Amino acid sequence: MADRRLVCLAALALFTGCGGGQARPPVKRTRDPGGTGAAGGTGATGAGAPTPAQGRVLTEADDGFVGRLTAGQTAQLRLPLPEGGPEPTAQGESVLLIRISNVTPTGHREWELRAVHEGTTRISVPRPAGPPATLTLVVS
Repeated sequence: MADRRLVCLAALALFTGCGGGQARPPVKRTRDPGGTGAAGGTGATGAGAPTPAQGRVLTEADDGFVGRLTAGQTAQLRLPLPEGGPEPTAQGESVLLIRISNVTPTGHREWELRAVHEGTTRISVPRPAGPPATLTLVVS
């Protein structure tokens, strides 16, 4: 009987994850009212861990996004803005905002977001109605 209990306890420990690793604290999500993109800000996964942005296609719907890139990585910004319309702007020098010229009409405009060196860049994205959306990219 004691052997059976020992086997059951060992199986329980194995299936519930007991007996190894460390407990993780819960992810704390907070809103960054100043929109500075500080750790724990909007779009962050908490505790200074921005979302990976490499290869991601961002739009105006990603307002408040805080992402991370390393130098040399890229993401894309795609907006349904007419040719000759307002352009997004970048504050900071860690990410280049490079306009992509489409050969055929696609109904939207695109930019490459290329990480060039450590720092933080905030991108202001114009919207047809309402205030601009803000995307923050942290380059490490």
